[in-house]
Amino acid sequence: MKLDKEKVKFSHFIPPIILLALVLNPLTESQEFLHEWLFMVSHYVLFIGGLLLSYKVIKGSTYWIIPSAFLVSFWHVPYFFALAGAFTFFRALNDFSLILAGILAGISASRLSLFSWLSLIIIWMLADTILSIVFLLEFPAYSNAVYKFSPYSESQEFNTAIAMWIVMSAIIVYVFGKFLKELLF
Repeated sequence: MKLDKEKVKFSHFIPPIILLALVLNPLTESQEFLHEWLFMVSHYVLFIGGLLLSYKVIKGSTYWIIPSAFLVSFWHVPYFFALAGAFTFFRALNDFSLILAGILAGISASRLSLFSWLSLIIIWMLADTILSIVFLLEFPAYSNAVYKFSPYSESQEFNTAIAMWIVMSAIIVYVFGKFLKELLF
């Protein structure tokens, strides 16, 4: 891994710190125990905050994307999702893991080709679309219908799917806008 000292400026860290502060505070954390959609949106914010912390600042192997994808996938398995939704200890592990996953993705992002980057974004959006459809269909494994300790009922899953679609749409518009700008200018 290589630290790009020219890119290490205080201003680089302001956006990720703001993003992380939005979800890593007592008010948001307490509401995440009540609202599944907020818990899911925080996943995006934690990952993106971690990614922005390391993107263009630390350059490393593209293979760091593998543990990054594993960490993100792990917390979206219904059982582990329910544990993190219900218990503070698992929530802390979830939050730390998603920030770390973002950092690892940011480390490998600087070495990825444009095609690889775009491919990974497409795979991510495809996986999230499938997961949002699962929520839309109110698949019981993501609720207290299967895991009694889960704080989320099946009725919350529709709102979670809508929140995911909104976030994914914003990410797609931003990413494709950046890629088009790079390709055209």
